[in-house]
Amino acid sequence: MSDYLHQFRQAIESGGLPAPLEIIADGKLHRFSTSGKRGDQTGWYSLHGDGIPAGAFGCWRSGVQSTWCAKSDHDMSAGERQAHRARIENMKRQREAEQLRVQAQAAKDAAARFHQSTPASQHPYLTAKGIQAHGARLENEKLLIPMRDTGGSLHSLQTIEADGSKRFLSGGRVSGCYFSIGKPAGKLIVCEGFATGASIHECTGQAVAVAFNAGNLEAVAVALRAKYPTLAITIAADDDWRTPDNPGLTKAKAAALAVTGAVAVPVFPADRPDKATDFNDLHQLAGVDAVRRCFENAQAVTVTEGECALDVSLICASDIPPEPVEWLWNGWLAAGKMHIFGGAPGTGKTTISMGLAATISTGGRWPDGSQAPIGNVVVWSGEDDPADTLVPRLALSGADLSRVFFIGDIRHGSECRSFDPARDMDALRRKLAEIGGVKLLIVDPVVSAIVGDSHKNAEVRRGLQPLVDLAASMRCALLGITHFSKGTGGRDPVERLTGSLAFGALARVVLVAAKHQEEGEDGRTTRLFCRAKSNIGADDGGFEYDLHQSELKTHPGVFASSVLWGATVEGAARELLATADATGDDGEGGTLADAKRFLADLLADGAMPTKAIKADADGAGYSWATIRRAQKALGIESVKEGGEYGGRGAIWKWALPAVHKMLKTPQDAQQNRVSALCEVEHLVQKPGIVEVEI
Repeated sequence: MSDYLHQFRQAIESGGLPAPLEIIADGKLHRFSTSGKRGDQTGWYSLHGDGIPAGAFGCWRSGVQSTWCAKSDHDMSAGERQAHRARIENMKRQREAEQLRVQAQAAKDAAARFHQSTPASQHPYLTAKGIQAHGARLENEKLLIPMRDTGGSLHSLQTIEADGSKRFLSGGRVSGCYFSIGKPAGKLIVCEGFATGASIHECTGQAVAVAFNAGNLEAVAVALRAKYPTLAITIAADDDWRTPDNPGLTKAKAAALAVTGAVAVPVFPADRPDKATDFNDLHQLAGVDAVRRCFENAQAVTVTEGECALDVSLICASDIPPEPVEWLWNGWLAAGKMHIFGGAPGTGKTTISMGLAATISTGGRWPDGSQAPIGNVVVWSGEDDPADTLVPRLALSGADLSRVFFIGDIRHGSECRSFDPARDMDALRRKLAEIGGVKLLIVDPVVSAIVGDSHKNAEVRRGLQPLVDLAASMRCALLGITHFSKGTGGRDPVERLTGSLAFGALARVVLVAAKHQEEGEDGRTTRLFCRAKSNIGADDGGFEYDLHQSELKTHPGVFASSVLWGATVEGAARELLATADATGDDGEGGTLADAKRFLADLLADGAMPTKAIKADADGAGYSWATIRRAQKALGIESVKEGGEYGGRGAIWKWALPAVHKMLKTPQDAQQNRVSALCEVEHLVQKPGIVEVEI
């Protein structure tokens, strides 16, 4: 056996895990048993044998994980250190992806077994513990205890044999999962085992959440605190008085501290047996009143001098390898990051997002001509129907529909309910892992992820964090769609987003869309797609775009809109949006009147190029929006002169009309015409049909 294989084996054993019989140094993730039981595959390791041998190992059941290298960090060169850290990061991603895959399969297996089981009424374990079944199921001669998250999704099962031996479903998720007994009515008790929880409920009448082991008490308590912010939570401790450090009591106190709760400890008679540790033991030894008194005397947990409430891990900066941002669209969409896309109604935000989804689904071209990576897209929409709105828009945009998925309902046993971004992140995480290759997740509107008040920073951050974590773990770009608040014109675009400022603060990139209130020189209504904020790249510039509607050839009568990208625009989003928002008239005695006189004097000697007019107007202190209104009020014509065939080299010029007169109202100078684009996102059909296959 090579020296590094022996050293790696010793490292695994020093970490408290039984080393696998065979260790393969191929850099891939391998699983092994950490319990000695047949079929157990909760241990994992990955070992690179080339270069400087290095690896990582751990156990998903216990949460143990560690890294190992044949050479210390201080003895490595800069190049070796960088290569080693890149390996460790790659192994971490392998481990997380495999864990999600294994947990997803375990959840499927659990659902199948639970569906085939029957309600339990009698079982040797129930008799031995003196408890009722409380919804436990029966599979042959085993009790099945379902393990669910706060959203009700089934993740795994605990099996209990007639002799009391317990086992979790291999690979199933444990952290944060629990079995509930009763419904909360102002109070909630969290305990370790099923029999303990049954005794507590039968003695106190209070709702109980069974966390299955001491290490899971805090995770369950924290999850339940998020679900029930106002409930009084008590942690029922096992008193492991014969075990060093009393883990049952220690873990219970940590869980109570994490949720500002209380701890109840079983108080036994003087002749307490050595193995009597939990409330079921107390129930059988001393009766109902003894258990009830312990919960009546439960004490709030506080941090005393010399104690530490939480174990904070510190990561040395030298152990974190620098890495570049992974861009899906350079400067605009980043893998693993949250993006917010806002705008006023009618700017086509959903149509644009479907266009972005189509580009990723086909690996097409972005508006700047760069190539997009090909991948899957997942969409949750709480406002638009996929059948009559979203799928037609995707089809018109040329999407590969086999790579776009819509989030549907949540199934919970025989019940079915709508997907809730605030509750169902774990279920969604499993589905994303199943389909794999997800590059973009669209949430429309993103405010749906907020349970509480979307105008409060703390509640918005709490609601968005699961989405942010999901995007980071899946390495996909998260795009949340939102609106602008009314009456916010002229303010910083990030401040215009509806709700709390936390929406814009948490997002690494904020994108905005706007529509000019006035027509351009060619008669079109100009629309702008801009970058309003970026913590990871440039934060200005954008693109013009238009919205186009056509009928789908294969589905007569089905009309949809798509985005048509235009020229690049430069400048900060605030200035670009201010120009787009400018509209109206201020009467004949204000700035508009001055601008009209300025233009009339400027063009009195003949036509001038638009660029020259703009430069003179800037020098005179007039905004371009005001000059454009003055142009229309005076009836100034915009003409294109010069240039080769196709318009290259031509310039736009403004000229006073042949007979110049002041008109009574600015509207008198405008042509009566109707744009092909309506004021809302759904557009008026133009002649001609674009053929699209779906």
